[in-house]
Amino acid sequence: MLVLTDLTRFNDSDNVCMALLDEDDCTCYRPLPYENLDFVAFRNIRPGIIVSADILPYENASSPHVEDCTFENDVWLDCIEEEDFKDLLERSAVDSIADAFEGIVTPKNRCVPAESPCAHSIRTIRVKPKSVSITVVNSGEDVKLRLAFTDKNGVKFRHTPIADLCFHRMAMEYVMQGRLDELEALLAGGEEVYIRAGLSRLYTSKSGKQGFWMQANGVYIFPGYYSDGC
Repeated sequence: MLVLTDLTRFNDSDNVCMALLDEDDCTCYRPLPYENLDFVAFRNIRPGIIVSADILPYENASSPHVEDCTFENDVWLDCIEEEDFKDLLERSAVDSIADAFEGIVTPKNRCVPAESPCAHSIRTIRVKPKSVSITVVNSGEDVKLRLAFTDKNGVKFRHTPIADLCFHRMAMEYVMQGRLDELEALLAGGEEVYIRAGLSRLYTSKSGKQGFWMQANGVYIFPGYYSDGC
């Protein structure tokens, strides 16, 4: 069986990118084409949901997005228990961003170069619980949220874009209601925290730098993730 871990939002469309882990060996799969918000709402899709599907790997999948595949005969079931979901994340996790992306991504360099991609585009990272915080960035009429965290190797990352659909929705509600202090208290109260760090599709920044950029595809705080998530 597969367990959905990531619902990744897009800034410019209602598409949703999903990623799932195999319960047995923690292999990651990313079904394509993307679904949309209506599909997610109709199927009540959320992190932790179990999926039975025939997996057809992409023959032309290239690094770092080797997880790309197609699902056939997919059946969406109920969620696994929260403790089992946490165990799955733990079994798939590494202690640092350096471990996840072969030392290429650092606090000063969030981009994996297009000409020298790493082996995977998404990994689970163990994070120091009390290190997680949210920054609100006002950009014209838009309000953007950025995540700060310190991995278990003690390396701090700031201003990480939040692509996690569920966490972003929850955080925006707190921010719009002027309750950022309550959100910070919620984040600080976690006993165990994991982040699914993902690399974007090929992107060229305003400065002309081209590559795959790190973002937070999933943010998970235990205990109580299910009650505070989607």
